[in-house]
Parts: sequence; C-alpha cells; structure tokens
Amino acid sequence: MEDEVKQAYLKYFESYVQRKLEDTLSAFSPDFNMIGTGVDEFSLTYQHSAELFRREFSQAPEPFTYQFKVLKVYPITTDSAYILGLVDMRFLLPTGEFEYTNNRTTAILRKENGEWKILHGHWSQPAELQQEGESVPLSAVLKQNRELKNQLIIKQQELEKQNQQLKEMNQSLSKLFSIVSHDLKSPFNAFLGITDLMLMNFEDDFENKEYFQIRLQLLNDLAHNLFDLTENLLNWAKLNSTTIEPKLREVPIDSLIQKQVNILRPIWQKKRIMLTEEVPNELMVNTDPDMLAVIVRNLLTNAIKFSYPEGEIRIEVTSNTKNTAIKITDNGIGMSAEQMQSLFKDYQSTRGTDNEKGTGIGLVTCKELVGKLRGELKFSSELNKGTTVVVELPQ
Repeated sequence: MEDEVKQAYLKYFESYVQRKLEDTLSAFSPDFNMIGTGVDEFSLTYQHSAELFRREFSQAPEPFTYQFKVLKVYPITTDSAYILGLVDMRFLLPTGEFEYTNNRTTAILRKENGEWKILHGHWSQPAELQQEGESVPLSAVLKQNRELKNQLIIKQQELEKQNQQLKEMNQSLSKLFSIVSHDLKSPFNAFLGITDLMLMNFEDDFENKEYFQIRLQLLNDLAHNLFDLTENLLNWAKLNSTTIEPKLREVPIDSLIQKQVNILRPIWQKKRIMLTEEVPNELMVNTDPDMLAVIVRNLLTNAIKFSYPEGEIRIEVTSNTKNTAIKITDNGIGMSAEQMQSLFKDYQSTRGTDNEKGTGIGLVTCKELVGKLRGELKFSSELNKGTTVVVELPQ
C-alpha cells in the first residue's frame, strides 16, 4: 500500500513540476479540495481547484527542479492514506528565480476504481510578501530582484571609485618613483664628478685651500640634500608598507622642537636666517615623539627652503584645554591660491630660494602622520609674503 501511494503521488508531482496541466488534474479525485500556497488559494471543489492550478501554471509556466528530503505514508483505512513530504523547489518566474526551501506538502489519497487519487491537498503557507492573486510569489521576487539590482549598482559604483583611486595612486607612484630615481642619481653623479675631479687634480691643487673648501662645501650640500631625500623616502615607505600606530606618551614640546632646530642649524645658518622660538617651558604634550619630530623637521625644512637669505622664521606653540598648536611662520616666497590647492597632489615640489630641490614626499608624509595623531594640518600663505603652517594636536 505505501509504495502504491508514493508512486501515485510522485507521478502527480512530476506532472506538476513539468507543468503538464491535464496530467496534473487527472491525478485528483472528483471530490478534490485544497489549501494551496497562494494567499487566496482555498478551494472546496474540483472546478475551483482546477482554476487555481491554471492560474499558477500561467504565472509560472516553466518546469522547475525539485528534490524530496522526506516522503512518508501513513495509512488511514485500507483504501485511504495520508502522505507527508518535505521538498526543495526552484522556480523560474518571469520576474526571476525563486526558491522554496523545506516546502511542506501533504495530501490525503483515496483508492477509487482501483487507482489512488488525491482527495485533499495542503501545501506550504504563502511565501513572505506573496500577494493575493498570486499562486507563486511574483511580487516578492520582483522586489528582491530590484533590491539585488540596487545593491549591484552600489557595488559597481564602489568598485569604479576604488579602481579610479587605484589608477590615481598608480599614476602618483609612477611619478614618485620617476622623481626619486632622478633625484637619487643626481647627487650621486655630482659626488662622483666632484671626487673624480679632486682626485685627478689632487697633486696640482693639494695646497690650494680655496679649491678644496669650495668642493667640500658642494659635497656637504649634496650630502644634506641626499639625507633629506632618503629620510623622507624611508618615512613615506614605512607609512605605506605597514600599518603603523602612534605610541603616545607625555613629551616636553620645547626640547622636541629645539632638537629639530639644532639638527637643521647648519642649513638655516648658511642662509643667515633669523629663527626665533616662543615655546612654553615644560609644556607637556601627549603624542608620539618620533612622529611629531618628523612633522616638525619637515615643516621647518620647508620654511628654510622657501625663505630668502637673511629672512625670518618664527616658531610658536600655544595650548588650551582642547589642543596644542605648533605654528611655523616664514616671510619667504609664499604660495599662490593655485599652489595651495595642489599642495598634496602628485608629489609636486618647487625649488627653494637657493635652488634647493625636493620631491614633495615630505609634505605628504606630514599630512599622513598628523592624521595618525588625530590632529589637523592647516596652511595659509600669500605670494611673495610668506607662509604659515599650523599643526593642531588634541590634548
């Protein structure tokens, strides 16, 4: 009995899956009634049930795939039985695909004239968002597809934005490496040229102090330029190759700034610049001293670079309950509005008043380091009048 009931029900279900309407309806008893998957699918007669099946087949005319997980038969009498199934189904609807997972299908079958017919069918509850008049969830699938489409559009826009950022980054990196390779070669070529010349003329000019003094000064200048370039490049590489986090501690700001002033003393004294400091003694700042030292040194180097001989540079530090501000002001060549707008773009660099060169890495490094310290970097400048840069650090 159980095998006969299963075979009869599976024959019906295969006709239903293949969307063979007449074969499907032929599996029903003339007394057939049902509770279907649609919101309004409740039928007490064969005729009304047939209309509901026709509606479903018109809304989802394509055959679909299925797989029974459970199919059990429970005899009621010698000629009637209850069947329970659990099945996964995937529909291809005009509005898109829809999957019923763990769909419950139950039915009562009765033997009529030697054949098992379905007397009553009760299938899973309507799908979420399924509307009245729908045997299958057309509106739900349409809404789901719209949401997926919107999500896809958002993802595509994000990818396009990321691709553009990567493209700009690659262009910037190409320009940077071009600048660095050129600027690294130039001082080395100069080193080689000067030292080769000195070796060639060593015996002839051995006692000529002026000859050696001029060339040693050139070598010293080249060494300073090369050191600045190498230091900035290493700081930039460190920032971009690893995730570095600031190591905060209380630092006396006056000694930190004084140390950077002393490091750069040969450069600003060579240009006969008057450098003054207004830094409160024993003012403590909670910061990463290594990061802040790089920031101050780079900004002070820029102030020296763009100051005229016998110019003035002023370093001021002020503090309140919210932040500490380090302000470096020079009366050098200043910047135009256009230059201000492109400060951090494409590693742009301008030669200094004494023809000093740079790569633009230092300023970019300063901006990134200030950001890591949760601070702000502010510039104000006027062409031919000078520049003021302020580093604001939270207390």
